[in-house]
Amino acid sequence: MKRQGFTLIELLIVIAIIGIVAAIAIPNLLTALQKGKQKATMGDMKSLGLAVESYMTDLYMAPTDANNAAELEPILSPFYIKVMPTQDGWGGPYNYISQGPGDNQDLYSIWSYGRGSQLDGGTVNVDIANSPYVVSSMTGFQNDIVFSNGNFTFAPKVK
Repeated sequence: MKRQGFTLIELLIVIAIIGIVAAIAIPNLLTALQKGKQKATMGDMKSLGLAVESYMTDLYMAPTDANNAAELEPILSPFYIKVMPTQDGWGGPYNYISQGPGDNQDLYSIWSYGRGSQLDGGTVNVDIANSPYVVSSMTGFQNDIVFSNGNFTFAPKVK
């Protein structure tokens, strides 16, 4: 006798197996996507910081006429950085602040709001000195990322 197809029990077993695999794989995939966005954001921030520091090498002060990466672009691009990243991995702007003229004219901060849409710690300034944080769950991607004066001052802990 020739078999026509699957029985209902066989189909239910296959669907249950697919459901179990999806329940395991989808959260891991979403976490990996967020980590990728976070790492890309941190890489872009390092590139922006390097461009600002190259500018400071030539002009002895950080750019003062900008509040975000889009306003830094005409100042730094294309001489100090060829491709200017203006948005983080989540589509938000990179923000920028400089201490300005005076004794602290070489102090600057670049920050991203992370997956969230607002600043977590109140106001960012060049004196921010929070320790690195550990991203252990999906909600950890809401945290801000701050790059100040050549170092990440508030960022995920690097393993």
